[in-house]
Amino acid sequence: MLDVERYLGPLSVPSYPDPGKMLIDALPALRPPRRITVPDWAEQDRRLRTATYNGPWRNNFAPYMVEPARMTTSRKYRAVSFCGPARAVKSDALVLNVMGHRVVCMPRAMKIICPTQDAARQFSREKIAPMIRATPAVQERLAKVRNADNLHDKLFEGGMSVRIAWPVIGELSMLEIADIVVTDFDRIENSENVDGEGSLFDLALKRTQTFGSLGMGIFESSPGRPVLDAEWKPSTPHEAPPCTGILAIFNRGTRGKVYWQCPHCHEPFQPLFSALRWDRKATPGESAKTVVMVCENGHVIGPDRKRDLNAASFWLHETNNGELAEIDDASVRDTDIVSYWCEGPIAAIQSWEQLVLRYEQAVEEFERTGDEGSLKGTITLDQGRPYLPRSISLGDGIEEAALKALSKPYPLEVAPTETRFLTVAVDVQSHRFVVHVDAWGSGLERWLIDRMEIVAPPDGAPALGKRAIDPARFFEDWAVLPPLLERSYPIAGTEFALRPVAMIADSGGAPGVTENAYRFYRAQKAAGNGRRFYLAKGQGGPDRDRVRYAEPEKILQKKKMRQSDVRLVYVGTDKLKDEVTLGLTRKEPGAGAIHLSDRLDARVFAELCAEVRTATGWERRKMGVPNEALDLAVYGKALVIVLKGEKIDWSRPPAWAAPIGENSFAVRNVAETVTVPLAAARARSRRVRSRGVQ
Repeated sequence: MLDVERYLGPLSVPSYPDPGKMLIDALPALRPPRRITVPDWAEQDRRLRTATYNGPWRNNFAPYMVEPARMTTSRKYRAVSFCGPARAVKSDALVLNVMGHRVVCMPRAMKIICPTQDAARQFSREKIAPMIRATPAVQERLAKVRNADNLHDKLFEGGMSVRIAWPVIGELSMLEIADIVVTDFDRIENSENVDGEGSLFDLALKRTQTFGSLGMGIFESSPGRPVLDAEWKPSTPHEAPPCTGILAIFNRGTRGKVYWQCPHCHEPFQPLFSALRWDRKATPGESAKTVVMVCENGHVIGPDRKRDLNAASFWLHETNNGELAEIDDASVRDTDIVSYWCEGPIAAIQSWEQLVLRYEQAVEEFERTGDEGSLKGTITLDQGRPYLPRSISLGDGIEEAALKALSKPYPLEVAPTETRFLTVAVDVQSHRFVVHVDAWGSGLERWLIDRMEIVAPPDGAPALGKRAIDPARFFEDWAVLPPLLERSYPIAGTEFALRPVAMIADSGGAPGVTENAYRFYRAQKAAGNGRRFYLAKGQGGPDRDRVRYAEPEKILQKKKMRQSDVRLVYVGTDKLKDEVTLGLTRKEPGAGAIHLSDRLDARVFAELCAEVRTATGWERRKMGVPNEALDLAVYGKALVIVLKGEKIDWSRPPAWAAPIGENSFAVRNVAETVTVPLAAARARSRRVRSRGVQ
């Protein structure tokens, strides 16, 4: 008989689990939910530990968040939606406090969806982990098992689990979740269609459906989607503009908005950004210091009254007949979504002075550069309002007739007296180069002074006289471009002419164009024109940088090859088309205006109107319609940004943008000997034959 103990050692029987301890561990799962609302629990148990405050949560810090948080335990509604500005304590009240309440009072499965995987990781580290550490009532309920406190998964006593995830279909299918919270909803790029399976809102609520009236979806965000209809007018008291995202959910819900009571006339009114008034002073900072609020009856309310007004604030929701009532009124809109929207003036961690300062700074930047980025940011994040892109406000886009009506009676091939510098933009087509020459004045006022189409190869090119120019096939054909940098244009009313400061050319097109463009770029650097010649690469999408000047990420499809001798001007075409459109439609002269001559070929006006602005960017009106003039206008603006033209101090400009008598690119206006021949008077686009570089 095998002696087991001889080989394995003395055998011992494992001890039985302690039934008393097992019962104690199971008690949290058997304990009935505590009937306490989220804001009441937060004031009782939540603790804060920050650089500026260490103590209990106080609902009176952001009293406007009490009702939305209270509704997260409602049995009447299946979803709570909250749209508001940054610094309004949205995530604390509707995400962290709800999580703590569920851990302590109502243990069950919960999932928090953040815009991206990186955002989920950051939210877990910087929001959830500090809340757990600072709040003993939550920390003591962390499960005493291995891996109970991971980055994306938290386990608590009583069967409570929290998953911190991001919007992929794997996180929104299969499992049933009692609570799904989506934070920063409008920054989720695929919220309208997650992996082709449907909208994030509907997919999230489907996961809670099994729990019936106990299930809850919570959605919070600042508005981030553009207004889709510039002509929209509200049909009910609280209706939001037509947008996708969080405001679309708001319109599906009860449409609650916060109200203050005027301390003077005692009438309720909405504390909107449009109710703020300030004096326009010399600087944004000085202007911001004068801000006050004016109620609907004209009474002035100072910033010092904000805290008291917030303390007495209340929410009113729309009723089925278009009137207003408090949320517990039986006449509130018949919907299963309770929805809220407030604006920046109520935000607890943001003063009216800060609101106005950021807005005035953004307006100043927009007027100086035409860039809407800062303006959009302060309107959506600080003010809590959706943004109407200035280009969408033009309706369906710009029309040829409108541009022709705005055109000016100035001659072509002559720069106006106000000119400070010239630029050249080149679009590469299959059998031609399309060229625009722009004159720029102080404040970047702009005049299109020449349009030409180069169709014949230069002298010395292969098969000369037997073919049209072919930039993709023949590198030699690119030799038509350098003479454009030496061409000088007379300045009206002076004895001077001006040479272009720089040229930008498209680097994309038919197979072969990119290779020849890079080769030509290197040749120009070798010839000493490295600071005057640039290559452009367009990138669509509203979230692209306006301009980025950098090395290409891959050279000629060779992914592992990087060459530092080539740099591209990456052009955010959608943003710059917005700016160009605004400049073209500006009726008054001045900074940012773009002027067209009434002597330009009709095709130029048609090409500038070939695209229309949509909610997702610029699109062709019809496939195949030429848009070279619009692209060239965009490339010209991108070139000026790279040259740091937007940062010029016009009282002390660089030599290349100095007044004509001091300008480093100015020459005496003598009879020209140029390589691109001139005609005496040309009112239409030119098709020219080049004589090459001499």
